[in-house]
Parts: sequence; C-alpha cells; structure tokens
Amino acid sequence: MNVIDHVRDMAAAGLHSNVRILSSLLLTMSNNNPELFSPAQKYQLLVYHADAIFHDKEYRNAACKYSMALQQKKVLSKTSKVRTSTGGAASNLQAQVAACTHGINMKAEQNCTS
Repeated sequence: MNVIDHVRDMAAAGLHSNVRILSSLLLTMSNNNPELFSPAQKYQLLVYHADAIFHDKEYRNAACKYSMALQQKKVLSKTSKVRTSTGGAASNLQAQVAACTHGINMKAEQNCTS
C-alpha cells in the first residue's frame, strides 16, 4: 500500500483535516522533487487536497486547487501513452469549481445581510 492509498483511505473515512495536512506535505515534497510521484499520483493528490479544502468551506482555495488538478489532468493526458477517457473526471472537477464559486457567492451574500 503506497502513500496515495493511505490518503484515499483517510478521505473515505472522512478524515478531511488529516487528508489536508498529509496531501499538502506530499504536494510540497513533489514540487521539490518532481520524480517523487507520477503525474497520475500528483493529480490524485491535488484532487484529495482540494476536496479536503472544499469540506472546510475554503471555496477560493479549493477552486484554485481544483484548477491545478485540471491542469495536471491535461498534462497527464498529453504524456500518457495509453489514452483513456478523461471527460468524466474533467467535468466532475469543473462541477466542483462551480460549487466553489457558488459557495463563495453564498458566503458573500451572508456577509452582506449580516
């Protein structure tokens, strides 16, 4: 079982703060050593990290991380020797970005009425 599997299991268990901390650490390590994770693993980490941030209702930060994941997905599809269908994953991430935007708007509306 590799570290990505552990992050996935923590996310499935609802340990969002733990996922956020560990994925942040792993992404920093990956930025300092690009060979540490494959493009697919980095994509997975970005999605888990963005999901954890979204759960904490930090919508702007989550939208940024989802956008980074979309960029990584584009890199992955360009470098992958085996072409896979990525439309579903990309549209799911775009839906998450839209949900973040909605959350930002709802927070702004609540601040205006308070």
